[in-house]
Amino acid sequence: MNALSTIGQRARRVAQRARQAIRGSENQAAPSLSAERASRVLFVGHTRFSVHQYGSRYFNATRDGDAGAGFSEEQYTQWLYSDERMDPRTEIFTTLSLPQLAQAAEDFNVVHYVSYSPSLPQKHKNALRQAARSYEFLELNETNKTVSSTPTKNLIRKAAHKHHLSSGPIGVYRLDDDDVLSVNYFHLMAPYVRSSHIGWWVSQGLGIAAVRLGDDFVYARDYYYPKSAFGPLCIAGYDNGEVSHTQAPKHTVMDHTNPTILDSREPAYFHIRHRGQDSTLGGKPLPFYPEAMMRIRSEGPADLERVRTLFPLVADRLRLTPGKADNAVTLEPTALSANSEPVHHSWDQPGALALRVELPDRGKLAPRQLRVSFSTTEEAHCEYSKAQEREFFAAANVQSDDAGYSAWVPHQSTGLGHILVLEPPQGVRITSLRLHADQQEPLTIQQATAYPL
Repeated sequence: MNALSTIGQRARRVAQRARQAIRGSENQAAPSLSAERASRVLFVGHTRFSVHQYGSRYFNATRDGDAGAGFSEEQYTQWLYSDERMDPRTEIFTTLSLPQLAQAAEDFNVVHYVSYSPSLPQKHKNALRQAARSYEFLELNETNKTVSSTPTKNLIRKAAHKHHLSSGPIGVYRLDDDDVLSVNYFHLMAPYVRSSHIGWWVSQGLGIAAVRLGDDFVYARDYYYPKSAFGPLCIAGYDNGEVSHTQAPKHTVMDHTNPTILDSREPAYFHIRHRGQDSTLGGKPLPFYPEAMMRIRSEGPADLERVRTLFPLVADRLRLTPGKADNAVTLEPTALSANSEPVHHSWDQPGALALRVELPDRGKLAPRQLRVSFSTTEEAHCEYSKAQEREFFAAANVQSDDAGYSAWVPHQSTGLGHILVLEPPQGVRITSLRLHADQQEPLTIQQATAYPL
């Protein structure tokens, strides 16, 4: 039995329990569908699996000028297919996204297309082909053509033919290769797939987001992002081979061109922030963790029981803290008082860190109340000049002077205290941390914890 088959069997057992919990709840958010009604709904999904589209204006990696990376085609190809970028995507897609999609699709007619280029490295092609052998709903689409976020009309025709549909509405959804849809996704979306809604879009406003750290997903948060690219669905028309209303507007303005339903009753997607995402790519190296954690900060910590119900394959790898608790370092075992005289702490961990500051009685910081200054050292293989190092830190709102670097601890509450993320460029290490309050009144800190990233 291969690895994907084993994962699939485990996913079926776990997700079956999840769906029973969802449907058995007295406070069930999603409407229930009869088996007969569900069997008449056809969903056609699409994933662009790192399609080689050099020159496209739709991606940061392929745009020229200040808006993009300005890669040559050779540089673009090396970046697109690099192990750092592709390995986590293939792992997420084949071991999380597809097994959960299989369970969500059990009561429905679903065809999911994965488009990829002939130049995709062989090991990733093999992973996709193995997945296609494991999941009947999965269809591979190797193509040299430019690929949109929605499947082509010809692919939709093939899906309709596969499920013997002659006419009616079709739910056409998008799934990025590093996102996961909930086991309840199709039950949430099916009531909208009706003839009166052809030409409409449905946006799932509520989800869960986290940052990938090794094999875990840390800083798991409720995430509200209406009109996002995470599983949007259009209701297409189909009539004896003619497909209509599949043109995809830019997801952020979908409601400017099409009637759009916003459904935020329960989390419908799990969004993973990780290095190498096209949306976070710039023309030069930038801090990853400060931007990733800031982007998902606005809502509170995720409800882990709800995650276990809706995203069972992710639940055991999820952490609420901004790092792995086993690796956390408590800077002070007891409460400390910070004032203009800094409280010093040495730091000997390489890479980035997330500093979590908790105040007594869940108190909150005022803006610019607590500052962290720190020192760095360059390792032997460091390729950054001091000016480039300062520019890297400045991208995450870190100030520099002759004495070193400093940053304000954000005053916005996270539900876990206040969190400051510091990330040095490659080849540079943070060696010490100094906490000081720049106001006359001392600040009592209940606990300060640093998480290596």
